[in-house]
Order: sequence, then structure tokens, then C-alpha cells
Amino acid sequence: MSDFPRPIAGGNAGDGLPLVLGDDSVVGDLFTGASAAHVLDWDGDGQHEIVASGGNGDIYSYRIVDFLADGTPIVDRGMQWGEVSRALHRNERDKGLVGTIAVVADFDGDGSTEAILAPRGYSQKETTAVTLQNGPPASRDEGSPISVEGREVNFGGGTVAAVDWNGDGVVDLIVLESDRGEMWSMDEAGVVPEDQRDRYDRDGTWFTRYPRQSLHLFHNTSTAGSIGFTYAGKATIELPRHSFHISAVDPTDPVSGLLLLNYYGSVHHLPLSAPGDVPVWGEVAELFTLHGEPFNRIATLQSGIGVSDVVDAGRFDIFAADNAGNIDWARCYGRDAANRPIYDTPRKVKQRNPHVNGGIFSVPTVGDWRGTGVPDLLVGSIEGYIFWYKTLSTDPLRFAAPERVRYGTTEIRRLATPYPSGGQHWGGSQSPYDGETGGYSNPVLIDWNGSGLLDLVVSDMISLYEWYPNWGTQTAPELGPPQRLHIAGSPLIGPWRQQPGIGCFSDDVLPDIIIQDHDLDLALYRRAGPNDLSALQPGEKLRYEDGSTIKTHGVYTPPGGDGRGRTKLNVVDWDDDGLLDLLIGVGSQHGSPYRGSYVLFARNVGSNREPVFSKPVVLLFDEDGQPLEFWRHGVHMAPVDWDGDGAFELVAGADQGHIWYWHRDHFGRPANGDPTAMERPDGEEGFGPRDDAEDHNDR
Repeated sequence: MSDFPRPIAGGNAGDGLPLVLGDDSVVGDLFTGASAAHVLDWDGDGQHEIVASGGNGDIYSYRIVDFLADGTPIVDRGMQWGEVSRALHRNERDKGLVGTIAVVADFDGDGSTEAILAPRGYSQKETTAVTLQNGPPASRDEGSPISVEGREVNFGGGTVAAVDWNGDGVVDLIVLESDRGEMWSMDEAGVVPEDQRDRYDRDGTWFTRYPRQSLHLFHNTSTAGSIGFTYAGKATIELPRHSFHISAVDPTDPVSGLLLLNYYGSVHHLPLSAPGDVPVWGEVAELFTLHGEPFNRIATLQSGIGVSDVVDAGRFDIFAADNAGNIDWARCYGRDAANRPIYDTPRKVKQRNPHVNGGIFSVPTVGDWRGTGVPDLLVGSIEGYIFWYKTLSTDPLRFAAPERVRYGTTEIRRLATPYPSGGQHWGGSQSPYDGETGGYSNPVLIDWNGSGLLDLVVSDMISLYEWYPNWGTQTAPELGPPQRLHIAGSPLIGPWRQQPGIGCFSDDVLPDIIIQDHDLDLALYRRAGPNDLSALQPGEKLRYEDGSTIKTHGVYTPPGGDGRGRTKLNVVDWDDDGLLDLLIGVGSQHGSPYRGSYVLFARNVGSNREPVFSKPVVLLFDEDGQPLEFWRHGVHMAPVDWDGDGAFELVAGADQGHIWYWHRDHFGRPANGDPTAMERPDGEEGFGPRDDAEDHNDR
């Protein structure tokens, strides 16, 4: 019997579940970690649910149970319909139903809805169609194949809309295509510069061109029990630059046209003036909210866009997934004089007692920021904001709804955009798009200037390091503007998206900083002295007892350097022996020393002044006694003592965006009795061998 569907997990008992606020009376932003949002009768009960899919690969459904005074939907705890493997890059050992819902409609005309389900990331399975007449199947393997003639369709990523574009009464497909792959190629060999600074010209221009998009039309040729489409040609319309996602404005009215969502969160409208075998398109125009705002002023609707009349029959509001894993809703107020849709300002869908998060790729740091004697929790993530969760009590563990951390009146948002006039001509490393809507903030609470107050040190996708001085008091932090860390005037820079480890190695007043250097070795950068609190000395490579350097994440890869960076570090006296140890969050990048994403502990067997470390051991294990993995990119841990017993617990973030919490009695134990972190064999390439057939560690 399947374990799914089941209620979405959450709890604050320290047993490895994702944290929630801890108070059912508090309403906050729904967090799903999804990249696609659809509203439909998912479970066959005659009521519509909000269904979140993609992103991490899991599928969740939520019922609307209430509304705020302004009409914003409030949903229930939700149901989970499957669970991806924690080693999803190496195997297909998923449970239940997983993947990304690409598009839903009654394609075969039988009166019930079908969902086209694309595979989750790293899967080798095919896109499939599942019927929802009596609810979804137990797994995607029960779906039916899809026949597409004349042109391949990429069903992932919000690029498909179900629209009767020829007006024959049968719903067809419109597909948005992008030649995005050409954005990477620098030469015929497809080699990308290893240093992200070399991927931009001095004026901040990405070294290759932006991709171009186009619309393509497909006839619905489905029959009873068989879903199929046939290519009918390219639409004769020039799309706005950077368009990546599409949706019908009104699924019941093809003439209402399409919504086009671009990578930066702007929304355009494309009217379908006359459906037919050669449809006539109107003029594209950017939409602004009822109050004249661009849509991306309030929300980053980057992952997909859709509409539904679930709130008010016949009124098709926007429901969209944003790049942080939230679901946004924008009420429709009809049409303007040009017959274009009018929408209110987007608002995030709400939930009672929501999960603690900062968005996907959540990065926690903890510290007593208000002089209460209890650590608060700060969380950075993909959007670049830093969210402050004030700890209200520890028994039971409860948090206030988050605030975005500010300096002065400015919300901190680390965007990875070029800033040539400020001496930084480069942006995000993965593409010119990647940093425009977020910069992967990696915060650390630490007394950087020796004042006795916790300051904030932050790194991000740009690979620079800045600190925000705390000019407030012991009970009320107040941050000043950022100061950039440097070595003799040149900025400290390492591989991207690192959380540095910071601790007092050189003296007991001014802490030093540990990051990956450009050789991908961990290096200690000592402070230059009290006269310039941002100045550092050149790095000293840290070493294990055998003299080898400490490697964490992978090597440079010619197609894009994906393996560089992402390491997360904590400096802490973990074993209470008076010496500063390392907690290391590693990931399974190409060429990484490790096949999985693990929390590692490297014990300091030297001294604080001259640290030397033992080879690391794994700290967290699953119920089978195997090292607990954290999906594909890495694990972002932080030590905390909320129960006040003097022994550290652990919190951790990861790809999926939640913050998980463990007491020591839930760390688990290795099945073979040896917690040593096993390194990959020399010369192993990529992610390593697939392990689909193994019968352990299938979480």
C-alpha cells in the first residue's frame, strides 16, 4: 500500500522534520518549493485545489479554507503525493507520484481532465499523461505515453499553454521555445571561462548573446485513451525579449490571448485577434497592475504563470509560482479599453503555521540578536533577501513571522548583477539571467568588529564578502551600510555561493574567515588588524593531519563551472574541547570529493592559532544507517542550542528550501559503525555511477 498521499510534514520537536512557526493562529506566506502552480480538481473530490509541482520534484496539493480581508486565499496544511530520492541525481528511487505538471486540460474529450506530467530534474523517465477522473495515479508509471508528431516539445518549465488557437472547439497546444543553449557557447568546443569574472566584458555585458524565443502551434490529435499532438507551424509574432512562460488569459475564451512572463518577472499580453488555421495575433504590450506597478516590483514571478476562477467563478485570477518557491495570486478586475486584462498587485498565498524558510536554497545562521539569551534564526536564499525569525519560546519552540533584514531603510537583497561603476563588472556565474532576480544570500551572524554586538557578514553569487556593522544595542540590532572585505585593497573573492566559516583563530577579539580559495581548497584569512576592520591577510591553506588540503565541492567543468563553490562552513567548538572545529556542508558536484550532500565534522587536532584537522566524519544518518543526503547541490547547516542543555543541535537548509531541525538523539548512527566520510575513487567523473538497484538509502 502506498504511503501517499499524506499530510505535508512539519514540526519543531527536533526529530528531523522541517520547522514551522509553531503557532496555528499565525498566518504567513505559503512555502512550497515548487516551480509550477495549477488550480484544478486534483484528487477527484469535485473541489479545486492549488497544486504545486516541479522545483524539488515533489507534488503538493492545498485546499483553500479561508481568505484574508483583501481576498488573499489561505490554504490548509496540504497533502504530499510523492517524494523524490534524496540522491535524485544518481537514481530513480522516488516514492509515489513526482514530477512537474506541465499543462492540464481535457485533451481527449472524455469529460475529465488530463495532466501532462514532465519528469523531475535529473530523471531519465519520459513525459507522461495521467487522467484525473478519480484522482491521480499512485505513480507516474501508471500514466500513458504522449505522441508528438513533426516537432519535439519540451514540456518542462511553464512553456506550454492549452488554447483552442484554431477555433475548432478542441483545445490545442501553444509552446514557447527558447534557444537558451546558445547562451553558454563561447566557441565550437562549448568551453566557458572558469573564472566567472571572465564571463563578462568590462562594461558588464555577458560574453555571448541572450536567447531568442518563439511560439509554436500544435494541433490536438488525441483520441480516447491516447494523448497526441501534431506540429502545425510557427506563430508569426515577435515575442518580447526574455519571455520564458505562457498561459491563457481565460481558458474558456481563446480570443483573450496569452500572458507572457519573462525571466525578470514582467508580464505581457498577446491578444489572439482571430483564431483559425493561420491565427491572427494582436500587438504585444506589457501589463501593469491596477496601481500602475510593474509586476516584478512586488514579486518575482519567474517560474511559471497560470490562471484560475477558483476564487470567483468566471473571474480568472493569476496563480503563479515565484522563484523562491511561494505561490502568488493577483486578482483580475476585468478588461481595459483595449480589451487587455487588469490585475491587482500580486500577493503571496497564505497558510496558518507555515514552514520556516527563506525560499529555495535556504541558508541558516543563528545567534542571540536581541539579548534574550535564546538564539534567533536568520535565513538567506535564492532571492537574496535575509529573513529574520525571532525565537519566541523554546518549550515549545515557536517563531515570529519573518522580517526582511534591513540596514537603515533598505532591505538587504543580494542581487548578482554587474556594477561596473562600483568596480564589479561581473554578475551571476551561470548566465546573465541567474543573478538578476536573486543572488543566493549566505549570511553569518558574528561579532566582526569586537564590539560585543552581532554584526552580519554576507556572501552571495558574486563571490565577494561584505559585513554590515551593528550600530544598535544588545536588545535592538540596527545595521549600518555594507563594508567590503579586502586584501591590501583587492576584494576578497572566492568561488560563488559560499557561506564562510568565521571564528577567533588569531586572537580572542577579531574573528578570522575561512572560505574556498581559487584552488578550491579551504583557506584561512586572518585579520590585518584593528585599524581597518575590513582588511585581511593573504589566505593560508588549511590542512588535514596528513598534510593534504581540504577539498569540499567540485572542480571546474568546461560547460559552465557548475562544480565550483557552494560550500557552507561553520566554525564551532563542536566537541567542547576548547578548540575551534569545522562543520562542512558539501555537495555532489562534478568532481566533488563526495558522491552526496552531507553534513561533515572536521575536528581541530592542532590549536586555535595553528589549526590542523582530522579527516571528516558524517554527522547525520538516515533510518538505514546510511549518510543522510540532501539532494543535488549541497547542505547548509548551522549549530544551535535551543534547548539550553549545552550540547549543539543542528538546523539545515538545502535545495528544497525548508529548514530541518535535529536534536542529537535524532542524528542517527552509521550501519557499519564507522562515520568516516567516504571519498570518491580517484578519477571518478560526473556524479559517479548510478545506484538505482541498491536497496538502501532510498529516501
